[in-house]
Amino acid sequence: MADMSVAKGDIKRGSDARMLISASVLHFINDLHPTLLPTFLPEIERRLSLSLGEAGFLSALFGVLNIVVQPFAGHIADRLNRPVLAIFAPLLTAGGAYLLPIAPSYGVALLIVSMIGFGTASFHPQAHGLTGIAGGRGNLGSYLAVFSAAGLLGAALSPLYGVFLLKTLGASLMPLAIFPVLAVALAAKRGLPKRFVDADRQTQERAGGGDSAAGGGTSRGFLRVFMVCLPLILISIIRDSTSQGIRVFLPLLVTGRGGSIELGGSLLFAFSVSGAVSSLMGGRMADLFGKKRVILAVLALSPLLLFPALLTRSASSAVLFVLGGACLSATSSVTLAMAQELVPESRSTASSLVMGLSWGIANAVAFPIGKLGDAIGLERALCVVSLLPLLAVAGILFGDVRKRLRRAS
Repeated sequence: MADMSVAKGDIKRGSDARMLISASVLHFINDLHPTLLPTFLPEIERRLSLSLGEAGFLSALFGVLNIVVQPFAGHIADRLNRPVLAIFAPLLTAGGAYLLPIAPSYGVALLIVSMIGFGTASFHPQAHGLTGIAGGRGNLGSYLAVFSAAGLLGAALSPLYGVFLLKTLGASLMPLAIFPVLAVALAAKRGLPKRFVDADRQTQERAGGGDSAAGGGTSRGFLRVFMVCLPLILISIIRDSTSQGIRVFLPLLVTGRGGSIELGGSLLFAFSVSGAVSSLMGGRMADLFGKKRVILAVLALSPLLLFPALLTRSASSAVLFVLGGACLSATSSVTLAMAQELVPESRSTASSLVMGLSWGIANAVAFPIGKLGDAIGLERALCVVSLLPLLAVAGILFGDVRKRLRRAS
């Protein structure tokens, strides 16, 4: 307990910025690698002769693992006082990504995708929780925005990074890239405390008789967090399903229209990097104009940009894709901050639900999107996907109307 108190004191005296930097670097490393899947997907599809449904199932498996693993990893992370998942899980993610291009069969590719999914699902809950602890109540939104932007930047650079690896190392030597990743992860480890304490969780434990989040037991505590965060979870699922559905199939759409894999990777890079920038802007806009207003505005705007982007093939199409992706990502740090504010004693669990569960479901949705693409064409299927944010807008407005009616009665 003495060691834990020292660690807590260190955090309060100024190691919070070091924690943010280290967690953000690890987030960048981790999220640099899962997005290699859609970048390599055209090559994997060609080499293994996959249908769109089979290609989509690779992403769906990744999503299912996030659905299953992240909530458990978050629940465990809320009870750990060592940052083991945040440090070592990105190495598992990266290792799987570097093995993916040399998968000799579809079955082996599924196993490798499982490795990537388990790694990234184990990383995010604890890393989000550490960032929340570092930011505290005063800097929560801005810290989470920086952390989120680092991951989005990694995902944005991933297509270019993947093409670079294929052109320089080739598929056979790509596993050697794990060594630089290992060096960076060990360097980032120095900025994290060996032990840490979440003061909000300690307060809740003392008030509730020892069970954090709880209200009387592990399962009830988890269910309470889930129910409190449910509206944010649903918004995040719709947002991430739209963003990830387009991200996964965008390279296939480009190559299907006669473009090169390099062109597809470049457009995917622009789509993703706009999200990294808008995530930072979204947090600031939420502070100025209110979280709900920002979420409503950007989710309503995104279909107006993405739908025409899919119907046109000129240079304006790329611009609309970039702006539409920016609108979707602008809400990520906002919904995460709202969730941690609702249940500050269970930061990792809340993060695993609002970010991890939604992202996992979004990846799982890639399978029915692929099947729909097989049936009606990929372009039309993605047009349907681009309209999904309107469901979240309608849900928010319906919830507001219900509240007003209850007050009036």
